[in-house]
Amino acid sequence: MIQVIKRVSDILELIAEEPENPVFLKDIAQKSALNHSTCANILKTLVNLDFLEQPNPKKGYILGPRMYYLTRNGPYRKDIIRIAELLIAELTKDIEETALIAIFHNGKRSILCQVDGNQVLQIKNEFINRSDVYETATGRLLLSYLSQRELEFFIRQNGLPSKEIWAEVDTEEKLRNVLLKIKKEKSVITYKPKVVGIAFPIKERDKIIAALGVFLPTFRFKGNHKKEILKKMKGTSEKISFQISQNGGAK
Repeated sequence: MIQVIKRVSDILELIAEEPENPVFLKDIAQKSALNHSTCANILKTLVNLDFLEQPNPKKGYILGPRMYYLTRNGPYRKDIIRIAELLIAELTKDIEETALIAIFHNGKRSILCQVDGNQVLQIKNEFINRSDVYETATGRLLLSYLSQRELEFFIRQNGLPSKEIWAEVDTEEKLRNVLLKIKKEKSVITYKPKVVGIAFPIKERDKIIAALGVFLPTFRFKGNHKKEILKKMKGTSEKISFQISQNGGAK
């Protein structure tokens, strides 16, 4: 193993033991068996790369936004899939529209599982599988539940959405306000040319870990069908959340 990688790994593991409690340089150096100068240089690099954060120059180090950004939810949650598959299959059968479960990972929207509806006219997979977080209902919902540090890092890495993707959001302040509204309402509906996307949050206890999404042609999203979709989606997201929380999140 390359020595510097081992040192970085040791430091990150040490700070991750209590991620919100700052750890001082002298303690990190001592516990990592590093001299003060070497340890300080490694810490400075990790701060510059956003793996660590130093809230105050004299108050020690905590995990930075990149650590949360890279590890949020993991790339493949078998427990979510196992619980969600049957429930979204029931949802799809009831509303006859395509449903899916999406997570936020590495700054992208990733689909864990998807069940297609049996309506004759379906939304193409190219649209459903788009990974741009700004572009889809599930992406926007997941973005609204990022911590302030994670959101700042995401914006720094990805910029603001283009006018074509999210016309009403052209400043960071507007983005934050819209995301706060989404978080408060606990759902989001997006209207694209000929396509509607709806998303509801999925919880593991008090943490939002995924989003339940449904996509359908705009002309079908009206009247009793619209009411039924929203009612069934809310109920399904709550059932999935309850079962995942009861399972204790065991992978």
